[in-house]
Amino acid sequence: MHSVLIIDDDAMIVRGLEQFVDWPSMGFRIVGTARDGEEGLQAIRELRPDIVLTDIKMPYKDGLSMIEDCLNDGLSPHFVVLTGFDEFEYARRALKSRVSDYLLKPVEENKLIPVLNGIREQIREAERKRADWSALESRAKENDALIREKLILDLVSGQLPPESMDADKQTLHDIRLSGRSNRVALVEGDRTLLVDPKLTEMMTAVFGKLGVHAMIARAGDSLTLLLNGKPDGERSLGEGLEEMMTKASEWLGLSLTVGVSNAGAAAELPDLYKQAELALQYKMYTGSGSVNIYRELSHEAERMPNDPQEQARRLLAAVSENNEPNLQAELDEFFGRIRRQGGLPPQSVYRMCSEVLYEIRKGLNEIGMPADDFVGEPAASVEGMAQHGTLDELRQGFGAIFQRIGAYFDRSPEHAGGEQIDSILLFMRTHYAEPIDLDVISRTFFIDPSYFCKVFKKSTGVTYLHYLTKIRMDKACQLLSHPASKVYEIAGKVGYEDQRYFSQVFRKHTGMTPSDYQKSKTKI
Repeated sequence: MHSVLIIDDDAMIVRGLEQFVDWPSMGFRIVGTARDGEEGLQAIRELRPDIVLTDIKMPYKDGLSMIEDCLNDGLSPHFVVLTGFDEFEYARRALKSRVSDYLLKPVEENKLIPVLNGIREQIREAERKRADWSALESRAKENDALIREKLILDLVSGQLPPESMDADKQTLHDIRLSGRSNRVALVEGDRTLLVDPKLTEMMTAVFGKLGVHAMIARAGDSLTLLLNGKPDGERSLGEGLEEMMTKASEWLGLSLTVGVSNAGAAAELPDLYKQAELALQYKMYTGSGSVNIYRELSHEAERMPNDPQEQARRLLAAVSENNEPNLQAELDEFFGRIRRQGGLPPQSVYRMCSEVLYEIRKGLNEIGMPADDFVGEPAASVEGMAQHGTLDELRQGFGAIFQRIGAYFDRSPEHAGGEQIDSILLFMRTHYAEPIDLDVISRTFFIDPSYFCKVFKKSTGVTYLHYLTKIRMDKACQLLSHPASKVYEIAGKVGYEDQRYFSQVFRKHTGMTPSDYQKSKTKI
């Protein structure tokens, strides 16, 4: 409904205008009336009508003066002037194009209705244009924001040279790159909440208080912040980050994890971005919801804290024995060692875990178990490991894999064949360095020795001793491929206390003595 105000000092005319037009059916409603120009001006200021029907001759303030005052105040409703015959030409000349139309008194319905219909269409057309302009402005702002975010991401990735951003372009897109006070920060959190404009507004305000200009771009599951400006000391930046995280939690229920680079010149932005990436990865040690500043990280030389083959053997050994406490202790020790070292780069941790899982897959495949059912190649890859952001998540991932392996084995005494043989084969492959005789097998797996020998031969096609010897000899061949290895040490590592007996068995198995085999594999 469009609002109408009627101003006339003749009450009969006002009453007639109210009654002889069906205002609601035409899309109008009368919001008020006034008796003179002074009262009418006040009503226009308060009611802000769309249309004003006004007389010219009125006491205190005439219609012309009232219209002039409205226009001076920035009020511009559609004025329809009501005037007598003798005033008509005067009013039209005086008001010119500042009114929508003029009607002679007495006002006739068939003259007023077309005027009102015309004004209604003008109002609707103006509203359509305002809506169109509003939509255009909104899209323009969105496009400007997208362009700015693209520029920020291209700058930090090195795809856009900083020198291509001249002063005019920086001003146009509100980007600042001056001095050596540029930092890159990467922020992770709930993807659905990172798009909330309240978050970016809050971040901009928090850093603005520090005198730091924050330029923010969205990329996948994270926000990239290009920070320019030197706060009042490094502590101020840390305080700003803590305030940002606190407000994100309190206002949006959002837990943020942050990686922050050192400060540097605009030309160093790609290197600063890599620093922020690495700092963010250190959430592996600090956990989600932490702030990780590159300059505060430990950057020790890359060192592997264990042998992947040996680690896989120890874990599989615990599984093969159905020893859950031992398995959990092995996992705790493995990941505890990584945590205690602390400075090992996350990518190295992922690679090491991937290598351990590769050895586990290899061990399972060697005894004919479907390794992909427990840990597929994609999940065991470095990329697959990197899906676990923290050490706790990695530990849980490993635990889930070994739960699946353990569930595969049926430990009950009445099941001596099928899957039970798989667990015995795995036991032999992971305990080959220990004295494994039938008594050990019997006690560990609650199986009668003679019955075991029959089942084993039927399942594998070879005797238990033949199978164990092959495992030991294959491992010995592997160890002898290293020139620094001593034969007597290798004998002990593959389960033989007597070196001479080891040499006899090795020669029978390969046709060569251990020394000759080592020479053949290590000669230049």
